[in-house]
Amino acid sequence: MLFDIFNEDWAQTFSSPEDIVWFLILYLIFLLVMTIFLKIALSLFSSARHTEFGSVFLTSFVITIIYALTFLFLSSASWVTWVIVLIVAWLIISARHHTGLFGAIAVTIVAFILYVIVAILLGILLGVTLIVLPF
Repeated sequence: MLFDIFNEDWAQTFSSPEDIVWFLILYLIFLLVMTIFLKIALSLFSSARHTEFGSVFLTSFVITIIYALTFLFLSSASWVTWVIVLIVAWLIISARHHTGLFGAIAVTIVAFILYVIVAILLGILLGVTLIVLPF
């Protein structure tokens, strides 16, 4: 019964050990980038606690694990999946860093805006497209 809801396409992407190693390397890079922007955003809020890099790294790690598990067992095309992941991420940030729910929402918005700005600036400097905006 559990395997009826399992997203089989995700597991089939790892056809070789090399694919698994590349996935883990990209995951670590993604995790570090997420941690950096989350740390910067948390440092802008005076009420936030535990803003050291290690604590923020642990928060980012837990969020990405929840993200992976949610998309592993639910359809990635569903907007409900995104809502679940966002709410859980906000609750984790709120609980770990004492920002409150609206503070956690603001932290994620600020972190995303910082990411977009840095991606656009790096894209201009390097002459590549790092982010595709819908507008």
